[in-house]
Amino acid sequence: MEPLSHTLAVTVRFMESDLLRMAWHGNYVRWLEDARQALGARIGLGYEDFMRERIACPLVDMHLAYKRPARYGDKLHVSAKLLWMEVPKLVHHYEVRRATDNELLTTGETIQVLLHPGGELALNFPPFLEAFRARWRAGGIAPQAAPEPSPWA
Repeated sequence: MEPLSHTLAVTVRFMESDLLRMAWHGNYVRWLEDARQALGARIGLGYEDFMRERIACPLVDMHLAYKRPARYGDKLHVSAKLLWMEVPKLVHHYEVRRATDNELLTTGETIQVLLHPGGELALNFPPFLEAFRARWRAGGIAPQAAPEPSPWA
C-alpha cells in the first residue's frame, strides 16, 4: 500500500533559532509532531479519534537524522507519511525540506504502539482502525493537494 502523507509549510521563527541563526535541534521534533497531527486529522486518525475509541497510541521509538541545518527565516516543507503495517502499530516517516530549493534537511521515523484502556498492548487492530484500513485499501482517502500552512506556527 502507498503511504498516506501530509505536508505542512513552516517558517523558522527567531525564537526557534540559536545565536548562529540555525534552528535548534529540538524544534524538529515539534515540527514532525505538527505534521503527524495534521495528517491524522486529515485522514480521520486524529487524537480525538483515538480518545473517542479509548485507544492510546504512545510513541515508543523516534529517530532523527540531521543532514543540513534549517536557518532563521527558512521556509520549510515538513512531510509526514503513515506507512501500511500488518501489525497493530503506527509507523511514520518524515522529511524536512527547504521549500526554496527542495534540499533535504532532516529525515525521521516514529513508532507508536496501540494500548487498550487498561494499558494492555493491542495484538489486533481495533475495529475503528480496521475500518480505516479498509478505506485506505480501497483508495478512499484522497491525497493532499499542496502543502498547508502550519496552524501552530
